[in-house]
Amino acid sequence: MVQICRVAEYGTLSSGIVDVAGDPLCLALETATATASVALLRGEVVLETRSSPDGQHHSETLLPMIDALLASGGHRLDDVELFAVSIGPGAFTSLRIGLATLKGLAFGSHRPAVAVSTLAALALTAYRALPAPAGGLLIPLLDARRGEVYAAAYSEADLAADLGALKPRLAESVYGADELARALPEGGCLVGEGAEVVAPALVRPETGEWRAWAEAPQTPDAVAVGLLGLAAAHTGAARPAADLVPRYVRRAEAEVTRTAERLEPF
Repeated sequence: MVQICRVAEYGTLSSGIVDVAGDPLCLALETATATASVALLRGEVVLETRSSPDGQHHSETLLPMIDALLASGGHRLDDVELFAVSIGPGAFTSLRIGLATLKGLAFGSHRPAVAVSTLAALALTAYRALPAPAGGLLIPLLDARRGEVYAAAYSEADLAADLGALKPRLAESVYGADELARALPEGGCLVGEGAEVVAPALVRPETGEWRAWAEAPQTPDAVAVGLLGLAAAHTGAARPAADLVPRYVRRAEAEVTRTAERLEPF
């Protein structure tokens, strides 16, 4: 549940943190995977959403989707009071397109923005699609290549509570199947496009500790990004859009060579 307190306005604090209040009109962008999506929300109410077919370049589809999204409800870009965007992990180029687009839209408007974990958005997308709560952990997974996945773990109970206080039960990072098994001996429900990478090594019907939900959404959606962004904004997480940076988790090869570190600091 997103808990929103009603106050009349927002402003920029001396620290650069933006104080957001009320139920702002939020434009959310999700571009971390092959399926881009955008959503317009006010509080918990989803006003409109759009997504692009797999395989289409985000650089070609994102702005037209946003134009159609706003026009469908009679809104203009000037009406948007808060931006939310998933910042990774995900495809490097796709993340940069999403962030660059958001910064361009927010430029000069002084509207605040919130960065949202792509894995948290995937977990919430899957949770909202559950036919019935099963309890335990949801493990959102994105393919990191080389037989590894970007992964975290979220409690279903936490996803059902105040999203502004949502914390992962397993820190997001790059994991192999063996590393996940060691980190989460209790197992959990694997969701997302990365599940097929590790499920063969983890899922054993005779034990039931690990299970793969094949019908779960494979990618995060912008509605989840917006809900998480709105909740985070009311905990002081909103920033000027220019301050947001992508969260790649795994460094590019050139960075690995330069720093001798495979993963970004968290």
